[in-house]
Amino acid sequence: MKILDKSTWKRKEHFDFFNQFDEPFFGLVTEVDCTKAYQISKSKGQSFFAYYLHKSLLAVNLVDELRYRIENNDVIIFDEIHASSTIGRKDGTFAFTFVPYSFDFANFNESLKEEINHVQNSNGLRVNDDDSRIDVIHYSSIPWHTFSGLTHARNYKRKDSAPKITFGKMFQKGDQKMMNIAIYVHHGLADGFHIAKYLDYFQKFMNGE
Repeated sequence: MKILDKSTWKRKEHFDFFNQFDEPFFGLVTEVDCTKAYQISKSKGQSFFAYYLHKSLLAVNLVDELRYRIENNDVIIFDEIHASSTIGRKDGTFAFTFVPYSFDFANFNESLKEEINHVQNSNGLRVNDDDSRIDVIHYSSIPWHTFSGLTHARNYKRKDSAPKITFGKMFQKGDQKMMNIAIYVHHGLADGFHIAKYLDYFQKFMNGE
């Protein structure tokens, strides 16, 4: 990781402006075509959730601005961003997980399986030191329903700059299988342009490209 030189940063004024806000996050809700991704994952006997989570993380790591985080008013550029995802249990509760980034799906999936197993054999939120990491994306999913809007619980006493991505239930739209996705980012670090870059990469990966 390294510290961004804000004196030469083209978005310095944007950062200084939005970083003063009580709520500097903004976001959007859209749809992603998961027709091919679902076919590919099922043909390989892979978990669709693991498949699309991995593709999302690959896309995140290709967008510089989504690897930026704020620490003590410095902008840190991380080499890699990892997944901090909620995982549900059969009793209706959920817990937090930490899954390290890996370009290789098999490695990522193995780590995810271990975390899922830990969640299923535990109680509560599983809060640990990984929850204080800032080199993550906060992932969650709402697999029971589609959505067209989303809000997040926020603790304004704690400075936060990690993006938040939420996936919805897969649904049929004509011949396509679609899924809602909501993405929220700190406006001092990224704009709609950067969200669009992430979504373009994500869709390409979901298409098997």
